[in-house]
Amino acid sequence: MRRAIFILIALMTAAAASAQTGLGIEQIFSERYRDMKGASETILNHGNLNRVSLNLYHSITFTDHPELGAVIERLVARDGKRAVSKEVRYKAGHLYYGFYRLPSFNGNNRYILYLNGTLSGDNKIILLYLEGKASENDVKKLLK
Repeated sequence: MRRAIFILIALMTAAAASAQTGLGIEQIFSERYRDMKGASETILNHGNLNRVSLNLYHSITFTDHPELGAVIERLVARDGKRAVSKEVRYKAGHLYYGFYRLPSFNGNNRYILYLNGTLSGDNKIILLYLEGKASENDVKKLLK
């Protein structure tokens, strides 16, 4: 049973990693960052997401790591240059919020959401990568 659980987790991680291949944010979803104290990662795929027309939801949240804001901001901004559409907000000259719809890949829509709460007095930074058939409006509704 433990072996089956391990294999399932490995497959989920591999699916999530391959989805972000070629994006700058891919490195934030790596072992280096996910193993940091105060990091929390969530990966949902297929079955859990079919009702919302997504096949991947991958998030990582950092608590009490304001220094990561500049690192993640740079990567998100680089990936955002290729965005088909975007909504961004800045505070104190830094990216506070970014929602990007990237070009489709393998027939799926791809989205990045970034929120740097440390710029507004919170202690969290959130990065999401979503992939599937969901429209931009559907994703926004889901995230609210």
